[in-house]
Amino acid sequence: MRIEDSEQVEEAVPLAQQAEWQDITPIEQDEGEGSMCPIAYTDEYRELMGYLRAVMAVGEVSERALALTARVIEENPGHYTVWVYRKRLVEELESDIAKELDWVSEISSKFPKNYQLWHHRESLVTRLWAPSNAQGVTEDQRVTNPVLRRELQFLGAAIDEDSKNFHAWSYRQWLVSTYALWTQELVFVDTMINQDVRNNSAWNQRYFAILANRDPSAVHLEADMAKSEIEYVVEHIKLAPNNDSPWSYVTGLLLRHAPSMLYTDLLPRIKQLAADNAYQAAMTLTPFYWSALLDIYEQQAADHPDTKKQLVEESRAICDQLASETDIIHCRYWNFRKTSLDTC
Repeated sequence: MRIEDSEQVEEAVPLAQQAEWQDITPIEQDEGEGSMCPIAYTDEYRELMGYLRAVMAVGEVSERALALTARVIEENPGHYTVWVYRKRLVEELESDIAKELDWVSEISSKFPKNYQLWHHRESLVTRLWAPSNAQGVTEDQRVTNPVLRRELQFLGAAIDEDSKNFHAWSYRQWLVSTYALWTQELVFVDTMINQDVRNNSAWNQRYFAILANRDPSAVHLEADMAKSEIEYVVEHIKLAPNNDSPWSYVTGLLLRHAPSMLYTDLLPRIKQLAADNAYQAAMTLTPFYWSALLDIYEQQAADHPDTKKQLVEESRAICDQLASETDIIHCRYWNFRKTSLDTC
């Protein structure tokens, strides 16, 4: 293959033949005496690692070591030890952080689901704008900060490329919680849900944004917020009743943070929807509607022992409905749920 770029020409030449590396004796990997199954590294990777071991062994901090880590990461982006070494080099060499972010962005376009590059990115962003500097600054001002604006744009593109990229969503959660971008995050999540109502990652992110870094075990949703979320969910259920995401979101949210509103507010709304001629068929045929009713009745029975007998009977009927008609493939699970009602 013909290589035109001068940097690529230099990289194509073995390190052993480059003047810059003549003072280094590579350290070979110790496979152990009489190794039965040595790893079949390429000659190029074997050489790169030999020189990397050598510079790491003496703790070298140099531009050539930094360039070497880039080549090793290109070959094996999951090598976390190299990432740790690179982080140290960037810090001690006082490298251009914006340039380093450009490099990480290039790597992430090739390996978007690599854990290490996202953690490396976190360390770079906090060096560019320390979270402590964001204190006392309004959220609108934080969002327009060049560092955060760049990251939000980068993440928007990454999630547009793959809306289920767990690593991108996790990094987004770190960015939002570290710099308290809660209001804008709800706007972003609403946009993502409206683009694809079945995007369970976006629904998960909505739950994250609603809690806004509070301890889940200590959060009790205010009535107005809970009612608002119920209405939001019902409107999105209308778009696709047989979509698990909004059902799981609203039942999980209320069970944990406003349990009584499952039966005081959610129950009448979804029953009303099921009675509407425009949605009746779709609602009664989806197992998610019946499953939600089951969760609601169980919670109501636990809160109101005086109505428990009737609610348990209705719950048993729902389990039969799911096991025999609506969700036959999971019949054993629904039969199990039915037997567990006896201990409610």
